[in-house]
This record gives sequence, C-alpha cells and structure tokens, in this order.
Amino acid sequence: MRIRVANAIKQTGDEFPFTCSEQWEPVSYGERTLMFCEPVTVTGTYVFDGKAFTVSAKAEAALTSECARCLKAFTERISVSFSERFVKDQPDSEDDETYPYTGDELDLGKAVMDNLLLELPIASVCREECKGLCPVCGADWNVTECQCTKNEAREN
Repeated sequence: MRIRVANAIKQTGDEFPFTCSEQWEPVSYGERTLMFCEPVTVTGTYVFDGKAFTVSAKAEAALTSECARCLKAFTERISVSFSERFVKDQPDSEDDETYPYTGDELDLGKAVMDNLLLELPIASVCREECKGLCPVCGADWNVTECQCTKNEAREN
C-alpha cells in the first residue's frame, strides 16, 4: 500500500489527497487469523513539512470473523481514522513514534495495520443482541429455546 510523494517534497506545506486500495493476505494476530474479505481502503491527505510527512487518513476493512457468542461467521467492518508521521529512513534510528520511508514513496501498510489492530475488538460479535449458545446443550438461542432449565444453563 504505497503512495508516491515526489510532488510534496517540492511543495513544502501543501496538502495532497490520496486514495489507495489493496487486497491483503490473512494475518496472524495473537490467537486469531484475520481474513480480509474485501480490499483494505485508505483515503486521506499527506503534507511534507521539510523534515517529515504527516499522513492523516481513514482506513476501512472488512474481515471474515466468528461471533464469540454464537460461533457463526459474519463480516466485521472496521473503520479507523489516524494521523502518522513518516521520516526519512535512518539506519540507527530506534524511533517508535514514526514510520520510516525511502525515496519518493510512503509505504502505508504497517501504519494502517497497526491502527486497524488497535481498533479490533477483543471479542467480535455478529450483533449486539446476539443471545449466544446454551452452555449445556449448545442450542443457538437466537434460533430456538432449549429444554435446559435456566438454573442449569446459568451454572455452566
């Protein structure tokens, strides 16, 4: 996910709009594998201040997720706005507040992924009113009432 920024280097302080979209491969994150079911889209602006680029953008992604309550697959949409700085790559730099760039392109991939991961919920649910599964018999409470007693279901 790269944007060419050659014009901005010559026009310090001017704001340039951009849009990019790319289909991402699955990514492992903790105990999850993130499956992108649509291209990740980023829209925003970038400005060169003479030393670094500031990218202000909105990223949108759609993931194939599994509901933590009923275990059904669903499409989870994630949208996040962010602002990040990109500085010319310096070999010995350990700056973790900025992203490096070389040449006349900014690679937004890591910055976009970092911000999407921060927005990812701890547990994904298909909808807020999802009732989940009975812990005793496994019945999907969104579809049917099970024959387990309420006390029996709550104890498990």
